[in-house]
Amino acid sequence: MKHFILFMFLQLIFTIYSESAKSDRVKIYSTSPVGPYKLIFKQTYSFKPTKNNIQHNLYLSHKDNKTVIFGNTTTDIPFDDTLFFEIRMDLKDSSGRWNEHSFMQKWPKACSTTKKLAGNAWTALLYGIGVNNTNCPILPGFYMAPGVDISISKNSNLPRTFLYGTYKFYTYYLRQNEIVGGQVFIIELKRY
Repeated sequence: MKHFILFMFLQLIFTIYSESAKSDRVKIYSTSPVGPYKLIFKQTYSFKPTKNNIQHNLYLSHKDNKTVIFGNTTTDIPFDDTLFFEIRMDLKDSSGRWNEHSFMQKWPKACSTTKKLAGNAWTALLYGIGVNNTNCPILPGFYMAPGVDISISKNSNLPRTFLYGTYKFYTYYLRQNEIVGGQVFIIELKRY
């Protein structure tokens, strides 16, 4: 119930902010906790491998004022629409503690959902992680990532405004409620 209330509160803030931003008469002060953000990737790590899984071995490179994701992915199973895609976000509070389960969402059809969320960044994302096929499903295999510049997120269908802060962002792939893969990112959403 508390997650639903938090989600409704955030939705109310987003609605008020986005509607008021359309008007020239309304000023949005820079102290607003919600707004357009700059995405900063701080860290990434993988889940422990299991059998019949999708295992990412990714790392971040911060160079020349940009962040690039390198590494590899090994899949024993296809990444397709028989899987579920789930995200969970933990928010870091002002004293440095993680408030777990600040936001959770689960979608069926993992491959199609990921493609929809990635939007115009889908092709660059797949090529960046070493996958040459841009259609679902992504077949089992070993994929070496030549590099994904995270600035491609600007071309995605992710929200353009969000609550500022530092998040631990979990991505899971599930089959019959069993986690078969995923990745954790620690990200910061900063005011422009």
